Amino acid sequence: MSLEKFVDTVAKSSNPLVPLIDPDGGARHVGFTIHASYAEMTVMTNDSWRSSAGGLPMNGYLLATSLNPERIGNSAPGDKRVLVFRITGRADIATDRDTVNAIMRHFQDNPDTNDPSLENMEHISRSMLQWSGIRCKILGTFYLDNDGKLRFGADVEDFFASRQMRVLKPGPLALRSIVNFIDPDRLKRAEQDALAMGMRAPPDPFRIGQVRFTSSRHLESDSQDVPVLVFPGDFLARRTAVFGMTRTGKSNTTKTMVSAVLLSALKTNLPVGQLILDINGEYSNANGQDKGSIADAFTDNTVRYRAMETPGFLDLRLNFYNSLDLGLSFIASNIRDDGGKLGEDLQTFVSLDLSEPEESGDAGKVTRWHRLKSIYQTILYRAGYQPPDNFTVRLDAGEEVLDTLCKEIEGVDPEKEATNRKSRAQKARDYFGLIGMRSPYSVDLETAKQFWSEVRDVERQLEGYKKESKGIRGGRQKKWLSDVDGALLSVLVGRSSRNDNGIRSTNSIGNAAIQFHSKTGSDHVGRDIYEHLERGRIVIADLSVGPPVVRERMAERIARNIFEFSAQKFTSGETPPSIALYVEEAHNLIGKTANLNETWPRIAKEGAKYGVGLVYATQEPSSVHPNILANTENFFVTHLNNDSEIRALAGYYDFADFSESLKRCQDVGFARVKTLSSSFTVSTQIDKFDVEEARASFQALCGQSQGWYVPLEEHGR
Repeated sequence: MSLEKFVDTVAKSSNPLVPLIDPDGGARHVGFTIHASYAEMTVMTNDSWRSSAGGLPMNGYLLATSLNPERIGNSAPGDKRVLVFRITGRADIATDRDTVNAIMRHFQDNPDTNDPSLENMEHISRSMLQWSGIRCKILGTFYLDNDGKLRFGADVEDFFASRQMRVLKPGPLALRSIVNFIDPDRLKRAEQDALAMGMRAPPDPFRIGQVRFTSSRHLESDSQDVPVLVFPGDFLARRTAVFGMTRTGKSNTTKTMVSAVLLSALKTNLPVGQLILDINGEYSNANGQDKGSIADAFTDNTVRYRAMETPGFLDLRLNFYNSLDLGLSFIASNIRDDGGKLGEDLQTFVSLDLSEPEESGDAGKVTRWHRLKSIYQTILYRAGYQPPDNFTVRLDAGEEVLDTLCKEIEGVDPEKEATNRKSRAQKARDYFGLIGMRSPYSVDLETAKQFWSEVRDVERQLEGYKKESKGIRGGRQKKWLSDVDGALLSVLVGRSSRNDNGIRSTNSIGNAAIQFHSKTGSDHVGRDIYEHLERGRIVIADLSVGPPVVRERMAERIARNIFEFSAQKFTSGETPPSIALYVEEAHNLIGKTANLNETWPRIAKEGAKYGVGLVYATQEPSSVHPNILANTENFFVTHLNNDSEIRALAGYYDFADFSESLKRCQDVGFARVKTLSSSFTVSTQIDKFDVEEARASFQALCGQSQGWYVPLEEHGR
């Protein structure tokens, strides 16, 4: 072997560019570049080359180079690069007019022919007809840096008019490198970020699907086994969009992501909480199409909530009797949104401050708060909010108050037998069923309703709502009820404190938010969910029951809690947990007209610094808030059925290249995928979520020693 040949052999074996273009790796010659620019290339090809290469599908990849893998050691510096193209259509070339004329003459001269392949045409003419042009977009350049590492730049530095390049269709190994290449600098930063987050080791990329260029696949044999990999770090504290029409694979894509993130969290020993706001109930329950759910795959690490009592689910609703502020905020918000006129008393009700004072503080302030709480809970009862079993309220009514009630309520002592305050107070206790000899008393809500209703009557008899009157007096002859107490009692009985006319009251309060209440609900669902997420759980909030407005407000409330808890940890100097938030039917929740200070735009803008990533799915990209869309790093796009939705997407990255196929191809799971780590969009057939496979992988990892993971039955739900 000559020295020159030896040098070329060594260079070929060690140069990372060679596997991309080496015929031994499946690369097939398909033509030459004939016209170049910094953005596009025109390729001249031949039917014979195309056939030998297995066809050149729309949106497929081509490689162009002047590098000869057999003489790589002597190649000029400008030749040591490989350009990556995407096929975007047919290009006109100078011979096209002659070709059309020749074909027309052939059929005119042979009107009875049954041979569309032109086999009977004169040989030289037929050979000339086989040439055509392909329009290609330049995606970037593979080259070597000074350390001999393979790099990819998302453009081309220069082109030479007199020096054209050979064009190759990549083989399977080269295609895998093209669609899964991550720049070394970006990979290094991702590894550093992973370690900084507390991962034991950087996560491995996971398979999301396989390369697919077109809906028709009878020539696509080379690409059907080429996996498309994505980097788990792309989804942590990032924004991800999943777009597509109904039943085109959005939920399957999301399930695959949820599974991959959990498995990566186990491998890297970093708990990642995942919250799915499940509008249609397809993640918490198996259905006929998917043959399994996330909950089926990861039973020991999945907590399910639903806005109704269901075996295997925690109640998503609040217990308004215990969660005072949150319950009132639901009621107040919905009453205001109804648009009806609020009277003075109802306005006082919706503006209440139910914050509990410190028990060690002002004793009088604590007592007044308990009285306010008692009246508020009694209003809930009269409005139809079902109380927890054996629920009681506290009544603070001293002897002087009971004495006044005995005097003013005819039924307490109709014979006027009680002759002193002590005996009159006892009469009042007996009348109302108050057990014990001194305040405070613990009573059921029916007793409380009677008590506060009659207190209101007595107060009006004594003209207690007029400033010049004394009303019911408490200790030291002070006025017992505040103006706020009086307004609430008027709401309780449905009569105005000003003129005793009928007013909007408990009916409006009951209609406002009764769907959000459950007697078995949590005191604070948002806090409970956040604690599960901190432990790396998958939490599924099944919002498939109830009217849309209830689902939307529940989803917004949960998301706001998650955001605020993480923000609080961050501002306190703590490290917030890593959380991924998945939102189905996002067009119903994340409207394009939302104020930037509302929950969803804030999560999109600020969630990253608090460790909260957002994955939102919708069939209407145009309906998503533009601020959220502009801050989205990852896209998974299947079929869209109209031009306006496609135009809304075409301005982002290189999705304009896929406008025609997005509208035409309706195959389930046929997606165009752009992630943070990738330099361009990849046409992908998303893998079908396999429950059994996901469960087996999960159980295998759980069998190893994982620092954060504890099964639900051991930790408790």
